[in-house]
Amino acid sequence: MYQDENIKKSSSRKKILIVAAIIIGLVLIGALLIGIRNHQKKNQNIGGPTVGPTDENKINPSQESNNPLSSLPACKDGKELFTTFPVKEGEYTSIVPLGNLNPSGHTFPTDHIYVEVHDPQHPQDYTVAVAKALIAPADILIYGIQSSEQVGGVVDYAIDFSPCKDAKGKFGHVGSISAKLKTEIDKIETKCNEYETGGKKYRGCDYFGLKIEVKVGEQIGTAGSERSGMLDIWMSDYREPQAKRANESRWNSDRNYVSCFLDYYSESQKNQFYGFLRGPDNGIRTKEPRCGTVEVDVAGTAQGVWFNNLEGQFQLEDTHLALAYDNIQTDKQIFSVGTAASTVGIPTGAYSFTPKAEGQANRDFSQVTADGKTYCYDTINANNRGASKTMLLTMPSAEKLRIAILSGSTCGAGPWQMNNSFVEYER
Repeated sequence: MYQDENIKKSSSRKKILIVAAIIIGLVLIGALLIGIRNHQKKNQNIGGPTVGPTDENKINPSQESNNPLSSLPACKDGKELFTTFPVKEGEYTSIVPLGNLNPSGHTFPTDHIYVEVHDPQHPQDYTVAVAKALIAPADILIYGIQSSEQVGGVVDYAIDFSPCKDAKGKFGHVGSISAKLKTEIDKIETKCNEYETGGKKYRGCDYFGLKIEVKVGEQIGTAGSERSGMLDIWMSDYREPQAKRANESRWNSDRNYVSCFLDYYSESQKNQFYGFLRGPDNGIRTKEPRCGTVEVDVAGTAQGVWFNNLEGQFQLEDTHLALAYDNIQTDKQIFSVGTAASTVGIPTGAYSFTPKAEGQANRDFSQVTADGKTYCYDTINANNRGASKTMLLTMPSAEKLRIAILSGSTCGAGPWQMNNSFVEYER
């Protein structure tokens, strides 16, 4: 009898344990499903930071709706908006003007200047011990921060800021951000995505909708990073005319307001900073505007920016093409060739030559039109990243352009014929 009762008790305990296990399993499954739904919901908001491939978070002060700058006072007359340089005197060695060409990540003329704070040839030497302070140039509002991680490698930051309602700036390749800024971004749900540019993969995260007030001279981070010895600085002034483009529909409107950050200081400070304007080889730009330009398009001619297999606005520059002047040696012109041309044997690179005002050899880009002729160019690799190339160029129409490579080390006497192995671009 006792044995029967023990069997019954044991059977009851087993049933209770089975029921409990089922309940626990259902609870865990429910929790898992909720987690999956929340993860899916969160991923619906994933988008690219401004340092990545999308422009969804660009702020145009002329558009008042959802504009964090609307609470700021209007900019005073003139351009003198800043009083303090973002890097201390003696802690930077040169400033590269607007319009630098460095394909494929910067196939188009750059819309920002570079302040050299570490050796750009050895950015890996950057450490916390040698980091330079990044300083607020005026009383500013920080309204956005992005982090950009080279996948499996270094993380650096970008900071969007504004001193007044009608103008805004951005710092890029910020090695670290201050504790004050870090505290604020930790309050925000991160939006991240992965993208590829310059032949490398990145993961970008966007912290947007910030309203962090910073006083002039306050340290907001460190300048430069292990990815770059340069501090990038953008400046947009919506009181100024838009940049002239051959096809404005290709560009996000925000990218059409490009100014030189150095121009927003007093005349004496500006002249001091202009003394640092030079290229990587210490060449000095003498042509006006001294701080460079992004206005390179000449409609109806070969000169300017061209797009490969693109519908609508571009987001990354890597596959495209720019035919423009060197931003330092302005007597030279450059084929800034993105990745699309590799299909016809032209590696990504900046290929330089001295333009001529007549003939079909090395003809100035601004004088090449849809005239049915093929032009030839003897170029050297301006970035010292590969061999020189002999290029062929023709325009089948005012809105289309083709380039190819010529077998042989020089153009020779010509005439030249474009073969079927070419890559085509459009305005």
